[in-house]
Amino acid sequence: MDRKRLISLIPAAFAALLPVLAAACASSTGPGPTGGLVRRTDCKTAGQMASGAAAAPTTSQECVEYEYDGRSLLRLKHVNAGFNCCPGTVSADIQVEGGAIRIRESESSSLCDCSCLYDLDYEFTGVIPGYWRIEVVGPYQPEGDPPLEFVLVLDGASTGSHCVVRTRYPWGL
Repeated sequence: MDRKRLISLIPAAFAALLPVLAAACASSTGPGPTGGLVRRTDCKTAGQMASGAAAAPTTSQECVEYEYDGRSLLRLKHVNAGFNCCPGTVSADIQVEGGAIRIRESESSSLCDCSCLYDLDYEFTGVIPGYWRIEVVGPYQPEGDPPLEFVLVLDGASTGSHCVVRTRYPWGL
């Protein structure tokens, strides 16, 4: 093969190898962030209902509290998540991609004619410092109320919270 022809093949060979090199670089950093639901509280108003007191909670806020260790561990607590009083199994469909953590919560049943507030704890590992969009959607998020979403700036160990006001039952009236 003559030299001119060999030189003309170099760009094509480089273009063919570029996806392989990019994949090798991406895999060397390890898997992306992973996480899940690790625990939940019981219904916060169950004791009040059993004693005959008003079942409506005193809060009108739904919040996400966060704690970041500055390296890779992010803990999120969904405070005052609205579910049925008899939710069965509470689960979460979690997507972590492109600097966003999306949590869509659900319950396996709704057997009671009432709703309660719960706290749900999540843990994520492999979360690198930077900007993260956090979005949490529960099964009873009131239409017309603001979504529970915000941008979290992780640039070292930090804690904080983001809250929205809820205007309907089971949150305060």
